[in-house]
Amino acid sequence: MKFDEIKKHANFPFRNFQQSDLEFLMLELYWATLFQEVVGESARAEWKAECPADRDQANPILFLSNRTVKPLRIIRIIQRFNEKQLPEINLETFDDLTFEDDAYVPFVPDVTIGALDQDMVTPIDELVVSSDISPVCERYVQEYIGFWCVDLCSIEEMQDRLEIYWNEVNSHLFRLDNS
Repeated sequence: MKFDEIKKHANFPFRNFQQSDLEFLMLELYWATLFQEVVGESARAEWKAECPADRDQANPILFLSNRTVKPLRIIRIIQRFNEKQLPEINLETFDDLTFEDDAYVPFVPDVTIGALDQDMVTPIDELVVSSDISPVCERYVQEYIGFWCVDLCSIEEMQDRLEIYWNEVNSHLFRLDNS
């Protein structure tokens, strides 16, 4: 199934995945196909599933490793939804957002360094992406998959990109002081 066909499915973006087997499978297919679209045929063979998708929380919904590089490289994608209907920052326009208790950021990337593989010896570098499904989140996820899985950018380069992203996000979030 092609990526555009998945997004035309009647249940897209598959928010009922916890109750519906079909939506869970379609959600898995969405993320796997997005990944394949970015890495292409040549690099796809290097990336292998580390564990199945989590049905209850979609953490992870996609968990892949590339064991052909050192340190071992992992990408973990976590499905994110604004279930609590929190005030949400618009990542397209970056309009300022003022909120009282908490705000929702639909795309949350981070890297984990210094972790060890199951053998407790082999170093792992991991990109963790917690993302909602939207056109802007899709673009961010594609960009970060490209950096991490295709370009194999260094941890330092990824940390620099993360710092730029989070500085932009945080410069538009304003918590009201309730004291």
